[in-house]
Amino acid sequence: MSSFVVSLDELKKKTNPEYSEMNDISAATIYAIADPSVKALIPPPLELADPPLLIIYVSNINKPTFTAPYIEGGIGVLANLVDSSGVTHTGLYYFNLQLHGWGAQNATFMGREESGLPKKIADSISLKRRYDKVFFHVERNGIRLLDAVLKIGRYNDPDFANGLESLDPRKGLRQEGGVLTHRYNTDDVKGLHNMRISYYDSPTFYHQYEPAYAWAKLQSSQYDPWGEIKIAKILGGSWAKNDNSVAGVTNIYTYPDAEAWDIMRYLYTGRFDPLIGRR
Repeated sequence: MSSFVVSLDELKKKTNPEYSEMNDISAATIYAIADPSVKALIPPPLELADPPLLIIYVSNINKPTFTAPYIEGGIGVLANLVDSSGVTHTGLYYFNLQLHGWGAQNATFMGREESGLPKKIADSISLKRRYDKVFFHVERNGIRLLDAVLKIGRYNDPDFANGLESLDPRKGLRQEGGVLTHRYNTDDVKGLHNMRISYYDSPTFYHQYEPAYAWAKLQSSQYDPWGEIKIAKILGGSWAKNDNSVAGVTNIYTYPDAEAWDIMRYLYTGRFDPLIGRR
């Protein structure tokens, strides 16, 4: 039974990003090279990585620790940030993440308000595998933001590899990785302030991985401009079973408060619908 008063241990596990785990995931992923025009969509001081790897995915997250099961679709690009000590941090910068399903509302709130991720609620997200093909889409406001198909077997580009191709399911494989997110505070006195970039150390443990040939179409709805993200070349795709967690969160850059509103111009649409109410 639930209660309006929860235990302190449960509160920490449900609200602290560093306790977050997403287990028993089925995921379809597309790997591509982003068109150079994508650089204009990334807030400074982030820079596109070389090569500018674009990641598009849909995941069934069956056992998250912070909410009920949900399905998520996202699009992001590999980016770099050099901190004040000269250390380069490389991670995924997400333009937008769409969620659907039983646990989607709570996961959207936790991801956006607590972790700084650009999350919204989708109309529908689907992920279905039929023999050697995987069909997946993300839809919002009546538009298919993503329509995609994988054919299991080989990548589009025979020279592409990410180190998971020889995975032994009996042993699994831990792959290191991270996410670059923007977090900020707002209040009645200071307004928007304390804008900062955090690095989420987010390793993934793979139980299964299959390379695939990928096809994808991106479109924009009135509030979700996925179609602005241009693909220069699709490298391939994959079907995987994995677990993902947050191993740590580190603040790596803080903006002067005078720059907060200018940076928010890049972030707002990924998190909210700026045109609602306009005629």
